[in-house]
Amino acid sequence: MKYVSLHHHSTFSYMDAYGTPAQHVARAVELGMTALALTEHGNVSSHVGLEKAALKAGIKPIFGLEAYTALEPKSDRKCHLTLLAMNQDGYANLMRLCTRSWAEGFHKWPTVLGPMLRDHHEGLIVLSGCSDSLLACTLLGGKMIPVEQASVFKALELAERFQALLGDRFYLECQIFPELQRSIEINTIYESMHRQLGIPLVATSDVHTLLPGQSEMRALLHAAGRGTNSIAQQLSSWEYDVPDYPPLSDTNVLDDDGAVVTEGIWERALRAGLSEDGARQALRNTGVIAGRCNVTLPKAARFRFAGTESDRRWNE
Repeated sequence: MKYVSLHHHSTFSYMDAYGTPAQHVARAVELGMTALALTEHGNVSSHVGLEKAALKAGIKPIFGLEAYTALEPKSDRKCHLTLLAMNQDGYANLMRLCTRSWAEGFHKWPTVLGPMLRDHHEGLIVLSGCSDSLLACTLLGGKMIPVEQASVFKALELAERFQALLGDRFYLECQIFPELQRSIEINTIYESMHRQLGIPLVATSDVHTLLPGQSEMRALLHAAGRGTNSIAQQLSSWEYDVPDYPPLSDTNVLDDDGAVVTEGIWERALRAGLSEDGARQALRNTGVIAGRCNVTLPKAARFRFAGTESDRRWNE
């Protein structure tokens, strides 16, 4: 599979995703992916497991973070931003952002504020985020922006600010969910933004499970984590019919009679509001970004204990 999953959650996105880093790597290998990113909610705890599993399997690990963001400290309204470490300096900055989000920005969740990103953006590739990102909410309204205050003009201004800070390290994140009208509207406008501002598009699938049919497991996690619903109530209260597992192929998989068995990521991208040119660019850029990200996790030297004087004499 040429597509690379760059917005991807394992069980370390606590109470929201299913499957260990090793299981997600194994699934990526089964599908033919050459690389895999993990972008947990607010933490980097899966990175060691990702590196071990990916290197053993012969694919590239990409280390990321889906950061909670807010317009001001202590705000209850959070948006998301997808961050990927491009090089060793970028990984160090990812660690600094994660640390500061807990130490300075924490309010309900670890939160990255604008000044933090300005301080620590070097070496990071930044995707604009999911349909609840600041850019998406500025465009259509949502968690952080009331609908009546949203506008394409304001979204263009915000995108230009990201572009001015990040240059060619900023991408418009087109989530491939044709089941969601909001995603279709966002992707259509993002493609127009790309033509106007030159900001590249990239496709993501916002993966939270491993296989089709595991939505009930995610509902169980949500119900347990929030402590308010039964599994049945949770299943009826959210969009669990939207595929939250990796795409099964680049193109349609057909049965012996020519009927579509599973729909590939290419067809889903077209149904999710992108033109053929936009879909081609967004899907191709998953591999381009994977090629730009080359990080080896820093390793600490082993501790060597000197021991007591009697220990030393015994060893001699």
